Amino acid sequence: MFFLFLILLACIPISVGITILVLFKKSKLSKIIFLFLLMASFWQIDVSFLYAQQLFKEETIMLFFRIFRFGSIMVTPTILYIGYAIVQEILQDDFKNKWRFLVNRTTVLLSYGMALLVYIIGWSDRGINGLELVQMGSNIFYYPVNGELSWIFNSNVLFFVVNMIICFFISLDVQNKSERSFLVYFVIFTLIGYTIGFFNMFPSSGLFPSSIAILVFAISLLILSSRMHLDIVNNMNKKLFEQKKFLFQVINLNPNFIYAYDENGRYTLMNQSYAQLMGMNIQDKLEKADDDVFKDSLVEKQTVDHLTDINKLSQKVFIREESITGASGEEIWVQTVKVPIQINDSSAILAVSTDITERKQYEDEIKFQANHDALTGLPNRRMFNEDLTNLLEKAKMESSQNAIMFLDLDRFKYINDTLGHDVGDLLLIEVSRRINMLLKQKHKCANIYRLGGDEFTILLPQYNAENSEAFAKELLEQFKSGFLVDGCDHFITPSIGISVFPNDGYCVNALIKHADTAMYYVKERGKNNYQLFTSEMQQHFYRKMMIEKELRSALDNEEFELYYQPIMDVKTNKIIGMESLIRWNNEILGQVTPDEFIPIAEETGMIIPIGQWVLDTAIKQNVLFQKEACKPLVISINVSVRQLFEPTFVESLKNTIENTSIDATHIVLEITESIAMYAESMIEKLYELKKLGIRLSMDDFGTGYSSLSYLNKYPLDSLKIDKSFVIGMNREVENKALVKTIIAIAKQLDLKVIAEGVEGDEEYHFLSEIGCDYAQGYFISRPLPVTDFKEKYITASD
Repeated sequence: MFFLFLILLACIPISVGITILVLFKKSKLSKIIFLFLLMASFWQIDVSFLYAQQLFKEETIMLFFRIFRFGSIMVTPTILYIGYAIVQEILQDDFKNKWRFLVNRTTVLLSYGMALLVYIIGWSDRGINGLELVQMGSNIFYYPVNGELSWIFNSNVLFFVVNMIICFFISLDVQNKSERSFLVYFVIFTLIGYTIGFFNMFPSSGLFPSSIAILVFAISLLILSSRMHLDIVNNMNKKLFEQKKFLFQVINLNPNFIYAYDENGRYTLMNQSYAQLMGMNIQDKLEKADDDVFKDSLVEKQTVDHLTDINKLSQKVFIREESITGASGEEIWVQTVKVPIQINDSSAILAVSTDITERKQYEDEIKFQANHDALTGLPNRRMFNEDLTNLLEKAKMESSQNAIMFLDLDRFKYINDTLGHDVGDLLLIEVSRRINMLLKQKHKCANIYRLGGDEFTILLPQYNAENSEAFAKELLEQFKSGFLVDGCDHFITPSIGISVFPNDGYCVNALIKHADTAMYYVKERGKNNYQLFTSEMQQHFYRKMMIEKELRSALDNEEFELYYQPIMDVKTNKIIGMESLIRWNNEILGQVTPDEFIPIAEETGMIIPIGQWVLDTAIKQNVLFQKEACKPLVISINVSVRQLFEPTFVESLKNTIENTSIDATHIVLEITESIAMYAESMIEKLYELKKLGIRLSMDDFGTGYSSLSYLNKYPLDSLKIDKSFVIGMNREVENKALVKTIIAIAKQLDLKVIAEGVEGDEEYHFLSEIGCDYAQGYFISRPLPVTDFKEKYITASD
């Protein structure tokens, strides 16, 4: 019978564990605590079988003892598992980082692994040697006889203490007071219970300590969990009360008129705003209808509407704008939304009326917004055009001078894209504020406007060119110190263009256009400056615009022509090839130099079709030259970075080579040092070209992104020394040294060297002496059209 009593006692921890699961809705921590209590129950079942000598044979008791001994062993890693759950689910991130190296999935698994090893050893004679029947008075029970490896079980007991200490200190880091209290007391009572259970290791205890231990586990956890659950419920009730209180506070603080009434027209809810409007106390009005308190016609009309609403409203309804008179006699405009609701199984109407009186007064505000920038509050483009028109009309009558200033922020797009539009907007606000302050302090007659983006304009009445320049200098000073935005200083500069009435234009459009032109002129020349408009600027931008326009049809109109400049072998004094150079002759613009139109072609993307035309034409012409000269000639062709980035560039060039049957080794593509900016993405493309057999030459070497590492990475065949070094060799000793150094480096890298810009006999012989391979320049020949080049260098060689 005592055996059955102990078995029933073992059910207590399981029952408490199930209770905890229900109370805490099967959270991860509650599941692990349930596992702990389950192991405690197994521990008690294990001990119970030692009292079953009257029911089972010794062998059977030994079997069940060894099976359920699992519980007393596994409580040790389960305690660490509880600590792990606390770290993962309850601790804040900074405390998680503190414990993650000691208490993690790996250490928990290792702990369970060690416990499992202890359990397995217990199945051998070295763990449990057998059972010894012990009689203490009326109590008769079996006591396990430890084997030679019983120390391993004892070490498991030590690990339990260690794990409890770890759990204790982890629990101290829990921020929630209720949870911390639960966990700390749980650790304390568990340690006390396990300490009591430890006395089972002494036969004289009669194996009673384990029963007391699991009762301590179960009862303490039941009390602690009940107390914690009660705290949770109380906190929830407190929060619900606070939320309800907060809701009524919000309703009362809401400036809208909020009220609800039932089917009898009695008010069930009313906020302070509505009570004040009607001149009453909230408590006096609740549970009463309008006609119980007021007898005026307005209230009577509203009461009738209430009764009708209850019967007819089935969904949210917007009531049109209407005017009502409050208790003070003041007439206000409201717009009301009425929503049918259910309160305690009865129908009611919730109404929210918004005071729109001010909206009637906003017409002037709307007009203001239409003429002002929403971000900075400055007058906008519409206001600027209107004010400028009025200013010019006045100036024409008074014969006075007036200035217009266009201001654009340099690199603003970069800041906007990098730091975000929020920072960009704040920067615009700070810029406008600083400029406005300058105007108010020193130039009160001036007005600033924001046209949009980062563009501002300033009207300067009665200002001539001299006054405008002085003001522009003051304005530039304002940008020398940073703008504090979002806690950081941001530095930005302006480009300022100025036009003056009547010198730079007599109408609005002309002055705006000329100020804009002057501003872009500043941007092209380094930014962070100002410039008065001049007629030369207009001609500059007009020519640039015309070049872009005419460039678009130049290919179709066959306006391009290739000239060829011979390249001479310095050692043999023989022509080994030529460089193709594009020329453009336009009916409107005349002869346009490559320095003028190539940058525009690059900027607009027209360099792609133009460059393809140059490649095809130069290769085809070289084939003809070779046939007529009956000897191989190399053709050097300049290629831009934009061309190289074209996905179809290599394939297109391959097709041209195949169609013309040219030996690819007779083609040299000249690339500039700017490709160094795209080193990694460019190398693969260059190697594809090398596979075709094409030679590669670095053009204008020494003027751009010169780097020996790039020379080593790229599959180059030759370097072309920039003409600025060659032309100045006779005048500058440094240039001679640079040329010699470049040639020496090239030789070390097994690269051929071409010197361009050779204009005299002295330079030519010097290059020959220092080991230069090839030369080109006016000393040999100017670039020539096809006919002249063929006559001088192709047919003449026959």
